[in-house]
Amino acid sequence: LMPKFDLLLLPLLGGYIFLITFTLTKFYHQRIERQRLIFNSLILAFFVSIIGLLFDEYALKSTYLINFRETMGKLLPIEYSGLNQSILIFIISYPLAKLLNLITSNRFMLNYVVNKWGDEYEKLFWSSLQSKNDEDKLLMITTKSNKVYVGYVNRISEPINNSHITVIPNFSGYRDKETQEFKLTTDYISVLQHFINNDDEDLIDEKMGILIPKAEIVLVSKFDYNVFNRFNNIEDEVNEDFDLEGQSI
Repeated sequence: LMPKFDLLLLPLLGGYIFLITFTLTKFYHQRIERQRLIFNSLILAFFVSIIGLLFDEYALKSTYLINFRETMGKLLPIEYSGLNQSILIFIISYPLAKLLNLITSNRFMLNYVVNKWGDEYEKLFWSSLQSKNDEDKLLMITTKSNKVYVGYVNRISEPINNSHITVIPNFSGYRDKETQEFKLTTDYISVLQHFINNDDEDLIDEKMGILIPKAEIVLVSKFDYNVFNRFNNIEDEVNEDFDLEGQSI
């Protein structure tokens, strides 16, 4: 007998739904080319088919659900060999992926996804979010408008499409259009300290969190207070040694 290739459509679609729903696979599969996506969907369809057949054999055919299974099978207006199994495989793909998302640690999955498929920006954001040391959390973020924020990442969105981060700033400023020198304008440390002293740390994200779309970010780097202060001290010493016309005093 010739295989019924039309019955592969629903399992293939089920495999695709699983790939773009399960956290460990959806970020990668929303970025790859169509041919690779179809191939991987076929592979997933095979494994989901096995789960579907086992579910049908040991659950739906059980004493308690046998009547339910037969009733559902009679709802189809047409009789087509193998169609019920294809529909079952398609139906269980989405809840299976959701179930795996529930029982798998979200932090573990994000860590795997970022380190496996994330770009350098996403890895820096995740490093800031995960760091135990407050000083290691600090990043300097420059946007397309030359606005600069120095702070730590408090939340990241899913690393796909129009992703964004939420930053809790320690201070902010801008880059000079001519020299690209960082000019500090706003210090948030005292405000942060106020929330901490009044046991209102839960309000920091709500009151001070700044949402920045990833598409607006042009430069990200680690920030070190000692290095920053050292450069500022050197600049001050140079300015003291020269007058406004660039001549030695």
